[in-house]
Amino acid sequence: MALPHQLLTTRQLAQALGVSESSVKRWIDGGEIEAHLTSGGHRRIEVEAAIRFIRRQRMQPVAPHLLALQTTPILGESDPKTADLLYDALYVDDASQARAIISGRILSGADIATVGDMLIRPVMHRLGELWKNNAEGILLEHRAVETCIHVLAEVATWLPIPSADSPVAISAAGPGDVYLLPPMLAFLVLRECGMRALNLGPMTPYSTTTMAIQRYGARLCCLSQSIALDTGSATEFHGLLDTAHDAGCQVIVGGRRAETIPARVREQVYVAGSMVELSAFARGLATGAAAKSRESSRRGRGRVS
Repeated sequence: MALPHQLLTTRQLAQALGVSESSVKRWIDGGEIEAHLTSGGHRRIEVEAAIRFIRRQRMQPVAPHLLALQTTPILGESDPKTADLLYDALYVDDASQARAIISGRILSGADIATVGDMLIRPVMHRLGELWKNNAEGILLEHRAVETCIHVLAEVATWLPIPSADSPVAISAAGPGDVYLLPPMLAFLVLRECGMRALNLGPMTPYSTTTMAIQRYGARLCCLSQSIALDTGSATEFHGLLDTAHDAGCQVIVGGRRAETIPARVREQVYVAGSMVELSAFARGLATGAAAKSRESSRRGRGRVS
């Protein structure tokens, strides 16, 4: 995590990236890195802006400890070996090490979907099974969730800021679904795909999600289904689908119990088996919306008054 109000000098960022200070100044002056000018005319870069630039350019910091983060990121791949390292860190409640691993993989260029699928999902599954044979299992799982939530909240500040005309997307877990991480991860994936994402969190009634679709003009609604859809919620779920259809909002459902969606409404939803699938779906939607916006703008400029 970044230290409060921490700003980088051009020299610090240059040293972190292993480039010349003049290159950093040129990137700032060219608008590629957001920066502020001090009263003395010196350039200062917010840590979050620096990380957005690094990820956008797919650069590998040579000295990540110079980025003024609370924990020095551990750079590397998002693979099974890293998942084991993350599991070990969360098992002993080492929040600092877990933060270093997750943030390091994102700083290394991995997208949120990959980190979710390759690291967080398998690790949380393992931790979620501990209660069967370990009296501390529930404690360890809850602490791990809390740690991941804090890390992901900080990571959200590293993501590109969506434009005002970007399509709106909503993430939520349905009624009775208490899991925090799936809708939060979905929210971050949607943000990273260029959408104006809103996370309604766990245990959200379908009627509430329906209202959100209408209120914000959502073009995509991502639902986490970690528990079976019961008959009591089915009517509200059908109402959500009808509203989404009328509003031109796509509905995508994921989670370990997504298969409980009634067969008769399967044609109205897209079932995703991973965050990577969600990312691909959202990117396609965002790209299409951006193309329509450009075409509309072009036609507007071509009109003769």
